[in-house]
Order: sequence, then structure tokens, then C-alpha cells
Amino acid sequence: MLFLRVASTARIATSRIPLIGAFTLVLLFARNPALSAQDGQSQSDDTYTIRGIVINSVTHAAVAHALVVSADNRFAKLTDGDGRFQFKIRRPPRQQNQGPVFTDSLSRGGMAQSRSVSSIFLMARKPGYFDSGGQQFWIDAEGDDPPEVRLSLIPEARITGRVNLSANDGTDKIQVQVYQRQVQEGRAHWIPAGSVTTRANGEFRFANLREGDYKLFTEELLDNDPLTFNPRGPTFGYPPVYFPSATDFESAAVIHLTAGQVFSATLTPSRREYHSVRLGVLNAPPGGAVGVSVQPQAHRGPGYSLGFNMNDSAIEGMLPDGSYTVEVTSYGETGGTGTVNLSVSGGPVRGSSVSIVPHGLIEARVRDERTRADTTLAPGLRNLASALNIRLTPTDEFTPGNSRWLQPAQDQENESLQFGNVPAGTYRVRAGCNPVGYVAAVNSGGRDLLQQPLVVGLGAAIPPLEITIRDDGAQLQGKIENWPPEQRKQTPSNRLGDAPTVVLLPMPDSSGQFCQMPATPTGEYNFPQVPPGEYRVLTFEHLPQDLEYENREAMQKYESSGLAVRLVAGQKEHLRLTLTTGSE
Repeated sequence: MLFLRVASTARIATSRIPLIGAFTLVLLFARNPALSAQDGQSQSDDTYTIRGIVINSVTHAAVAHALVVSADNRFAKLTDGDGRFQFKIRRPPRQQNQGPVFTDSLSRGGMAQSRSVSSIFLMARKPGYFDSGGQQFWIDAEGDDPPEVRLSLIPEARITGRVNLSANDGTDKIQVQVYQRQVQEGRAHWIPAGSVTTRANGEFRFANLREGDYKLFTEELLDNDPLTFNPRGPTFGYPPVYFPSATDFESAAVIHLTAGQVFSATLTPSRREYHSVRLGVLNAPPGGAVGVSVQPQAHRGPGYSLGFNMNDSAIEGMLPDGSYTVEVTSYGETGGTGTVNLSVSGGPVRGSSVSIVPHGLIEARVRDERTRADTTLAPGLRNLASALNIRLTPTDEFTPGNSRWLQPAQDQENESLQFGNVPAGTYRVRAGCNPVGYVAAVNSGGRDLLQQPLVVGLGAAIPPLEITIRDDGAQLQGKIENWPPEQRKQTPSNRLGDAPTVVLLPMPDSSGQFCQMPATPTGEYNFPQVPPGEYRVLTFEHLPQDLEYENREAMQKYESSGLAVRLVAGQKEHLRLTLTTGSE
């Protein structure tokens, strides 16, 4: 029998055929007693053939020379010039269970029979494309070969262009950055997606970009031309310019890329005079990590920069005329932040200083009002808070992924809970959907934090968060009627596949909380503890990456989709749903 194995650094004395990059296709021959002539079986009787094609998800054209691999790396093959591939795979044993084998009860002539079935998951890869997820198959010991497999690859998008610098002779190269808009915790954030240096002629290129929204800008560049630079004279440079010609990130145009699209952009920075800036830093941790961010006043976003001199505990650098907000942050278990506003006008800035204020600790008092015994959860408020994933998520569009989680106090004898190391900013209180209960109320200083954001000022004391947990939530269950969709319906032995996701989207001004739950492969779903409120129930074959449920305007496209339901405490509701289409 012929086995295929893909290895990156194989050291086997056999012939090698190079694939892509560092991959090597190694052919290993092994004698299988099950295929010997004494068994009276031919090789074709004991193999299962999977044939398929890899296509471009946008053009639907065949993709030649794509690498098709199994998830366990047992099988690998390049597609031919027509994008096609073929695997011959050993059938699972008929009478003995070996490896990933399970028993599937099928009805044959009115009688249930046990049949051995094993699985294989195939994926496709190729430079310049993104994997669309792959496909799983269930191989029956006695079934026929499956229909042709269709694997799709998503073509990359690209941004290309040129930066025009005045009197550029090819010696000045400038950095260009691109930021991508991503939705996390129901809110949009801008995150860095790449940085490149222009070529000598000013051209640049961003490849390997996914479909989405982007913003493009240049970084600062000081003019150090030795023919024109005068160490005793003024210093000139190029401030950031944001596509197409904006002076701040907020005003920059959004570049919407679709899969496979190539977008061309031109950026033309203006040469301006720069002045030195030096700010003292108080309370800086000795030898600690310190970051400095600079932005025009009232305009959040990246572009300008200053450095931190650890030896002198000072912020140093150069800026053109303008008004700025400088923020300095120390990192670690007990970090801190300081901000200062400064104005640069025709000369250097000296004498000002900024003090780093330690990040705050916010105490949380959890009141457990559950009435049902829970034998799956160890007693104690710490375990209850951990099970519900209670956290503070920042609303700032430039600080994604920096949630602060409810943690026990450092003193193990103390049962109190707290949010530690919380920087100044605006936060929303979030909790997960869990069978043990739900967060029924969160208050701080008389403020309802399930409906209003928590504002943390620099160095300000925050009243303790009073968190109430109950277990009298509504139960919502049912089935997705049109799952699996027609294109996923397969023979009984191949019926398992990806599971859809059910989303509970709170209506505007509702007391409900966002929840999502995967359904079973056959379309059943169950929410055992839903906070009372009004919801729109949506179902997705693939959860949208841009589900910005914190943005009412963005959610208007779902107003005619799904089912509207009002849930009260203790209610048991059964809903039959259909897949949400056209918005994925």
C-alpha cells in the first residue's frame, strides 16, 4: 500500500519530491497483510476513493498546484493543472475497531445494523489564498465512494501604491502602515494589519489581506538629506498623511476590500518644520517597560510618535506645530498611565512633565441569589464568577482585546473579588451564557452598568460593583428546520458536518444580554439560562465576523430576519428557526 506523509525536515533514505516551501513529499512503502493474495481480496476492494477539485471562491475557477492535506497530515497531494486531486484511502475495518472508528446504526431491510465508520478532514492551501475551512468526510466500511469534493480557497486582497516625497532622489524611504477594522465583543476596533517600507521609487505593496475595511497612512519621516541638512538650522520632516489626504486617522477614508481585489492608493506627505520636545516623567518604574503614544488633541489614532529615555526618565522627540495629547503607560502587573496636553508653536517644548498614576483596583461584591442546587460547580463566589466570565471590555476603538476579568483578591484567605489593573477609560460589563446562572444586575454608585457604560477616570476611586447572579432565567430551545442546507446533505454515513450558531440579539432598550450558542450537527439548540428581555433570534451557518451588536445602526440590516421573542423569568420557550441568509 502507498502511504503519503508530509514532513518539513524528514531524514529518510528514499527519493524526495519537493512540494511548497520546506515541505517534502516522502513515499513510504509498506506491505499490508490484509492486501496479500492469500486473502483473496484485491486492493480496489479495500480502498475508498475521494476525488475533488479546488476552486477560487470568487471566480469559481479551478486552482492549480494547491496543496490538499488531511488534518492529521497522513495524506497530502498537489492539485493538477485543472485543480483536481484524488486520494485512495484504506477503508475502516469491518469487524474490529481500530483508530478513529465509531459505530453507526443504519436501517437495512427494516433491521438496524452496526457499521464501522472513520473520518478524514481535508483542507487546501496555496500562497496568495486563505483556507475557507475545509471539509470533513465519514468513510463507511461498506459504503460507496462519495461525490466529488469541492474545496474553495479565498483569494487574498492587496493594497498597492506610491508615496510622493518632494525632491526625493531615491534615498528617502518612508514607512507605510495599514489598519484593519475588526469587531470584538460586539464593538468595532482598529488594529494594525501591516507595515512596509517604500522602495526607492516610492512604491509600496500590502499583500495577504482579508476582505474587510482598512485605513492607510504614512509614518513620520525626518528629512536627513546630507546635502540640505544644517545641524544649526531648523529641522524639517514629513508628518503623517492619511489616505487620501487627511491630517488625522479619524478623517481618513475607509478602504473596503473584497476578496481578490487590488486597490491602488497615492499618498503625498507635506514637508514641515519640526521642533524638539522633552517632557519629564514622574513615577516611572525603574527599568520597566514604558510606552508613549501621541495624537492630535480631540482626534484619536496612530501616526505621531515620541520616545522614552529610560536613563533620564523623560519623553523625547520632535513634532511639528500643533496641539497634542501625550499618553505614557507603564506595563506590568501593577501598571499606570499619565497624560498631558502640549502645544508646539514655532519652537522647542521644555519644562513640562507628566506623572504616571497607578491603574485602579475595582472591588466587586457578588450576591448569589440562585435557588437551585448546582452539583457541577465547586462552592464559592470565585468559582461562580469564573464560570460566568464576568469582565470589563473597553469601548475605545484602539484598545481591542484588553478586557479586565473579575479575579479573586491576592489574599487567598479573602473571599472578595476585584477587577485589577484597570486603566482609565470607558468599559461595558459583559458576562457569558452559562447553565449555572446569569448576571441579573450590576450597579455601581446607583448606576445600572448593564445599560450604561462604566467610566474610569485617571486615579479616580470607583464605587464597588454590586453584581447579582440568579438562576431563574428563561429556557429557550428548539431546532433549525432547514439544517443542514441542501448543499450539505449527504448520505447517512456522511451526514455529520459543521454546526450552525444561534444568536440572541437584544432589542434596543431591552434588558436582555447578548448570547450565542452552537447548535448540534443536526440543528438542535438549547439556552438553559437566558436573562429576561426582548430578543431577535438569528441563526448563522457561519457566525459573521462583523456582528457589531453594540452598534444599533449596524444591526438594522437584521431587523427583518429571524424571530422576535420576549422572554420572562422562568419561561420555557420552544422555537423552530430557519437559517439567517444574505447577511453572513
